[in-house]
This record gives sequence, structure tokens and C-alpha cells, in this order.
Amino acid sequence: MATRHKISRRELKQPDEFQSIFETAGAFFEFHLTEVLLGAAALAVLTAIVLGLFYYEARRGRAAAVRFDQALSELEGRNYGAAEKDLASLAAAEPHRAVGRLANLYLASAYLAQKEPAKARGALLRYLAEDNTSIFRGSALNNLAVTDEEMGDYKQAEEAYRQAAKVEGPEQARAELGMARMLRKQGKRAAAIAAYNDFLARHPYAPERTGVMETLAQLGVASAPSPQAPAVKLIKPPSAPKS
Repeated sequence: MATRHKISRRELKQPDEFQSIFETAGAFFEFHLTEVLLGAAALAVLTAIVLGLFYYEARRGRAAAVRFDQALSELEGRNYGAAEKDLASLAAAEPHRAVGRLANLYLASAYLAQKEPAKARGALLRYLAEDNTSIFRGSALNNLAVTDEEMGDYKQAEEAYRQAAKVEGPEQARAELGMARMLRKQGKRAAAIAAYNDFLARHPYAPERTGVMETLAQLGVASAPSPQAPAVKLIKPPSAPKS
């Protein structure tokens, strides 16, 4: 039969393990009170700084978005001078924000509207250097080609259109035609014909097809006929049963 252990008065007076740990922690805290308080104060200051920076950046981001919207409204309202000023300021002040980088793209539009292709080209090159993976890359390359074309640099325009043609999206067909046009302007007849024929092959139902065929005719080439819709075989309805 198991015997019960009787706790003596001496054992009761001895501190248990939990009490010893608690007393040890209390002694450590007492001896290192200054260090603990300083650490807590430093943590509080650091937290305040982080929160302050977060709210400052959030306010600055909202302000940049408001400035961007205002500049776009000015651009759409054909107030190109004001749009140019606001977009240039935003691009310079916020190069690390999306709206700051996009400002250069729309700044180029303001310059083009004011017949300043050289300035537009500079803004577009800055945009492409800062935001080369943007979904607006195809549009930026097309506009860059336009500025080169307006400046009479058909070789540079061809290269910009060629790069834009590699970007899938709504600007791709425009870029392909632009590249073919630049080849023609440079007197590269065979290359231009090949580019136009490639366009017809890739875009058989494009609305620009008729214009491309007319251009090929001017170049002395008989282009392929327009694709025809497949004939629909009509099914004769069954005659009514005779009574």
C-alpha cells in the first residue's frame, strides 16, 4: 500500500520553484530598472516616429493624387500651359510615386499639343527610364515614335514603333503601321511592302485593311483580297406532313 508523504514545517517554509523564479525576475528588474525604462522609452519614440512617417507619407500621397487629377483636368480642358506647369512640378517632386512617373507621360501630351516635340521626347524618355514595365509602355513608345516622326528622324521613329509593336495591346496595330510607314519614308520599299503584308496577315479583319491595300497598290503590289465570311448553308425546313 502506498504511503502518503507528510509535508513537514521545514518544507513548508522553503520557497517553491515559482516563488524563486518570481523573486529572481523581481531582483533583475530592480537592478536593471533604468535600462528597462530607457528601452521602453526608446521603443515608444521609435513607434511614434514610424507612425508619424506613415501618416506623413499617406497625406503626401493623397496630395500628389489630387495634384495629378487637377493636371489631367487641365489637360482635358486644353489648358495646356497650366497642365504643363503642374505635371512638370509633380514629376520633379514625386519621382518615386506612380503619379509622379505618370506625370511625365501626360506632360509629353501637353508638349505635343503645344507643338514642342523635342520637349515631349525628353519627357517620354524619362518616363520609359523610370517606369519601363508599366502597362502604358506601348502607348509611351508610340508617342515617342510620333515625336521622332515630327522631328523628321524617321530612323529613330522606326525603332520606337518597332519596340511598341512588340507590346501586346490596343496600340500594337498602330505601331506596326507606323513602322511600315517609317520604312517607306526612308525609301526602304521592299521592307515596307513586307511590313504591310505582315500586317494584313496578322490582322485580317482590321479596319485599317483597306488603307493598307491602297498603300500597297501605290507601291505597285497587288495585295491579297479581303477575307470573306464563310458561306452559311441554309437548312431547308421540313415540309408539313400530308394528311
